[in-house]
Amino acid sequence: MSFANITNNIRNAAQALLNGEEPDDSYPGAASRKLPQWNHGLFAQDLVFNNIFPRDVPTDGKTMKSPRDNPGTVRSGTHHGTRIAMTEMLQRIEQRFESYFDVANFDANVPQDRDFVAQRLLYTWQEPGTTSPSYPPCLAMIPPQDKTGLLQIFNAMRLLDTGITLHRIIPPVIDDWVYGTPEAQTMAGCERANVKLRTEDKNIGQEANIADREDWYTDAAFAQQSFTGPNPSSITVASADWVEKFMKTADVQGLKDMHKLLQNAGNTIYIQDNSYFREAVGADAQAELKSDDGKRFGCAAVTLFQLNHEGRLHPLSIVLDYRGSMEKSVVIFNKRLSASDPSRMEGEDWPWRYAKTCSQVADWTRHELDSHLTACHFVEEATIVAGYRSFDKSHVIYKLLEPHWLKTLSLNASARSALVPSIVTKINGFSEAQTYAFIQDAYNKFDWESKYIPNDLKARGFDMAKLNNNMFRNYAYAKNMSLMWPALHEFVKAVLVTNYKSDMDVKNDKSVQTWCTEMRSPTGGRMASFPVIKTIEALTNAVVMCIHIASPQHNAVNYLQCYYMSFVPSKPASLMAPLPQTIEQLRAYEETDMMASLPINNSQVWLMSSQLPYLLSYRVAEDQTLLNYAASLQQLASQKTGKEWQAVSAAAMDFHAKLLELGTMFRKNSDAMDKDIVAYHVMDPTEMAVSVLI
Repeated sequence: MSFANITNNIRNAAQALLNGEEPDDSYPGAASRKLPQWNHGLFAQDLVFNNIFPRDVPTDGKTMKSPRDNPGTVRSGTHHGTRIAMTEMLQRIEQRFESYFDVANFDANVPQDRDFVAQRLLYTWQEPGTTSPSYPPCLAMIPPQDKTGLLQIFNAMRLLDTGITLHRIIPPVIDDWVYGTPEAQTMAGCERANVKLRTEDKNIGQEANIADREDWYTDAAFAQQSFTGPNPSSITVASADWVEKFMKTADVQGLKDMHKLLQNAGNTIYIQDNSYFREAVGADAQAELKSDDGKRFGCAAVTLFQLNHEGRLHPLSIVLDYRGSMEKSVVIFNKRLSASDPSRMEGEDWPWRYAKTCSQVADWTRHELDSHLTACHFVEEATIVAGYRSFDKSHVIYKLLEPHWLKTLSLNASARSALVPSIVTKINGFSEAQTYAFIQDAYNKFDWESKYIPNDLKARGFDMAKLNNNMFRNYAYAKNMSLMWPALHEFVKAVLVTNYKSDMDVKNDKSVQTWCTEMRSPTGGRMASFPVIKTIEALTNAVVMCIHIASPQHNAVNYLQCYYMSFVPSKPASLMAPLPQTIEQLRAYEETDMMASLPINNSQVWLMSSQLPYLLSYRVAEDQTLLNYAASLQQLASQKTGKEWQAVSAAAMDFHAKLLELGTMFRKNSDAMDKDIVAYHVMDPTEMAVSVLI
């Protein structure tokens, strides 16, 4: 027996309580709800009972190679019991890494007095090629100069094997698996199962998800996610070349109306272009994307949209899996040419619904591995390590950025140890090697200055000067970011000019130049796109970017995951059956084919896919918000003497007031969207995390 099952020696009433059944009223303290969490002590005992603990896998401190073998998992468990076990285990893993980072003084709970020389010796880069699996530039958890101290602690804590314990508590069989029942073998059955679990799974399962909407699968709900879903920063205006490719394909398929629409669409055509996936993972253009065991499949979908003048984004066509050319790929066009076309048959158009699922699988990959994990977590880590190696604690940039480094280093270390190898690689549609290659490719292609919000929005076809046009009223992410970036810029510049009076001051600041060198170095941050900073404006933008990634951008891509992704059919991590190879095969698809592509009969994949968004979507504590940061800075700076501190206090006060104003404006942007669109409050300053802390 394990913590995921109910032990036989518990009284019947208590057993009913654990199963979520109505308990015997005679049992003292009985309540008709499931356990909100496992008792910490008993959970630990059961881990030991089941031999689930990190193995003694020491490192020499130079290489960080995690064991690749899997020592096995618990045999079976319940749905609810496993969900709360996953939550408990991940929290313990994160706390384990936090403990090490505290003891090692990387992120000490009680600040330590150290000089800059000691700081540089502590914060060092992990040498390229010394981690297995391979990750982008990161902190060396055992500094090169450490001979015995931290190395002994690291090995004693068994951190190299800690992450594997997360996967070991997820059983291959869920005893009460509702999605595996005959009743759940249809999409309507999945929807009913979702309602059942949402009703019964109190505490851990009560969060809303997109399947609460009856229209979750429609073109409107699907398209809007490119604007206000968990991955709102990858949609871009379609190039003339892409439009031409789709026009030719429409011709081949005899779709004259679609050809005419594309020909006359002007600048209203947008695209989610994932055609680069195979190149990113080093696969041949015709190679099948699939997991190492051959049971899960990925795809490089390309989705074409039209944005009408009323602001409605509508999907026109989908390439299921781009294989080097349109001729070698399966391309389907929407029967509905516009958002206003009749929608009553959308639920029964299974070939099109399957195509939208392929698009969502590709978007899951791009979101989790690129927009979220790499472009936020790992890029921010590079700036943190470079920052510690460049600025002493008295430097203005250190003072500006250090509060935005809260928990990020230890969190990333636990993600590399646990979340990626124990969950992501067990549910996505790539091999493990391809998964890590994709992450590396995303980091290598991250273009620092092009990601500045004004540059990014303009390049993707959403010029900030035009966002008040009615055409863009449903793109709340862009409208919010176009306001947040200038607010951050104004605040950061007001603080920087207390120390820099001219561009020459910036150019002559050796710490700033060291920061640039650390970020660009092949043995450091390995980011050649990071600017060589010589002006106040360039420095302001670089610092704003660091805060932008840590706070508003990470908020936007992280905290909506539970709503949009916990109902697996809405955005699966992979497909459970090979993709159709011809348009004729796709056109013959029925509901049974759609269901066969979902992990309804693989409880482990479904449960991990559903639970991962929950694990990443905890609410931010009030003291860890950007608004609280501004208020705290204002009060602390006001208590110090000198003109510089008074200027900082004034800048913080203005920033705090601006954030409150932005909160009102963000709510107005959300309210201005079409009424059937889910409200967009993910950037509320009162709940916006100050750092990448989850």
